[in-house]
Amino acid sequence: MSATSLQVITLDLPNPDYADPESSSYHRINSSYAFDYLTTFDIRTLSTNGVASGDDVSGLLYTPDLLPSSECINASAPYVPSNATRLANLPDTDYDLVAIAPWLSPQCVQEYLSSAQANEGLVRGFLFYLPSDNGTETPPEVNSQVWGLGDGGSWKRDNNYPVYAIPGASAGILMEASALYSRNMTDVPYGNVLVEMYDSRDYVRLFVDIDTAGSGSQLPSLWVFLLVVLGILLAIIGLTSFTMHWLQRRRRQVLRRRVANGEVDLEALGIKRLTVPQEILNGMPLYTYGTGSPVLPTVAAAVAKETPSSPTDKLSSAASSRPSSPLPTTRPAPATRSTSYRPTALQQPTCAICLDDFVPASEGSEGTIVRELPCHHIFHPECVDAFLRDSSSLCPMCKKTALPKGYCPKSVTNAMVRRERMVRRIRERVTVASPTSPRETELLHENGGQLPRSLGERIRTRTFSGMSQLRAGRRISSAPVQRQQTMTEMTTPTAPTPALVRSNTTNSSPIGSQPRQVQPPSNPGRREWARQRAVAMLGRQSAADPDAEEAQTTPRWRKALRSVFPAIGR
Repeated sequence: MSATSLQVITLDLPNPDYADPESSSYHRINSSYAFDYLTTFDIRTLSTNGVASGDDVSGLLYTPDLLPSSECINASAPYVPSNATRLANLPDTDYDLVAIAPWLSPQCVQEYLSSAQANEGLVRGFLFYLPSDNGTETPPEVNSQVWGLGDGGSWKRDNNYPVYAIPGASAGILMEASALYSRNMTDVPYGNVLVEMYDSRDYVRLFVDIDTAGSGSQLPSLWVFLLVVLGILLAIIGLTSFTMHWLQRRRRQVLRRRVANGEVDLEALGIKRLTVPQEILNGMPLYTYGTGSPVLPTVAAAVAKETPSSPTDKLSSAASSRPSSPLPTTRPAPATRSTSYRPTALQQPTCAICLDDFVPASEGSEGTIVRELPCHHIFHPECVDAFLRDSSSLCPMCKKTALPKGYCPKSVTNAMVRRERMVRRIRERVTVASPTSPRETELLHENGGQLPRSLGERIRTRTFSGMSQLRAGRRISSAPVQRQQTMTEMTTPTAPTPALVRSNTTNSSPIGSQPRQVQPPSNPGRREWARQRAVAMLGRQSAADPDAEEAQTTPRWRKALRSVFPAIGR
């Protein structure tokens, strides 16, 4: 296999002639008193025969012996020290061996290979070096003509061990060390110190370990390390992303459950704009003002008939970029009231949207038909229905939701979760100020010394405190009226007006005068005007699509980061 590094250390080997074979073991000598050498990424692999994938090639370093009559002995003399470690200088045991020799002529190389092959399979590898190379550069490529022996490369297959080439500078260092550590312990460097640490009859020899990368096509160990680190980082990122997606899914489920339990009002907190479906709107109480009695189906149908279908009745000032939903042709029968709340003229005498006074039912007047929201505020159905159905689910006065408890939008998105968490954190840090109005003081006593913390409750407090200053006076409507509207004359009432009920009409009218109109017109223009006025009362509306609004204000890099880590806030 491809070699990536070569390390040479010094070992203390027990002398088999004196040591107990069962208890004998070798020891690595400290590099402070022995030879230690390491080189990396400058080794050329010439053949990989006889080595398994990922196995290291290791053994005692030695130079093979040639026949006494060989001409290669003289040719090798300038490059191989005369006292270099030979097979005879090693213990007579079956230690693994690694040979080293110069790459001379093809004949000398073959003799060195044959000598190593004859050592009964003890040789685990062979190191060659070019005599003409004294540098530190990696030897030539394996397909270079320098490594040719004229046999078509069969020498790589005939020898059952791998062959490597090392730079000339490294080879010179190893050959010099091989000559120093081929003698007795007392003759090696720091021998006087070593004899005090080990048995003086032991062998002190060099041991070679060649690290392979497993296959000739694999990357160096540094790149392998970098790839391992990269894989660990990707695994951490993937696990973190999965955890955040799971956590965000749990947060969506928790928010959906809190909305269903009535703990969170998405629109009141400015998270998402909601509207009231027509079937829920039909279930809200519709009754005659001053009586609390539900409107009869015939009367409800009569009110519905007042809605013209001609588009020419719309006012030019009522144009809106948001088209309203189509209105039903007939108004269904309202549900019977189940609450005990019956507003009097003093409590809510006026429709807060159009500012027209409600007319209580009496003997001479059938009274104004009003729509009551779950917060007990009442409006003309002609004023509030289109607003609830097309614009918002909040009451224009107190900003409480008109949706029933447990109503939740079909989809709860990550943007809604992030906004709700942000609002909740802000509310936790806000300190409620002291009351500044009589109404706030009253609410302070009602709530046990604490002011309401929600935005809707604060606005409702301000609204009630402002409404108390406007009750002493006649509301003047700014709603569009028909040009041919008949003016009624003010006459003295023939019967006493009920207490706390204001009315500018009489129970009897002069002969020939038209009866006073107690219900506002229900033409499309007026409905659109009332819807826009209710929207203006509500103030800044929540986003219809929080994800789309957030996408417009979020940079692209944050969008990409949030797609992987959805729990990251804004």
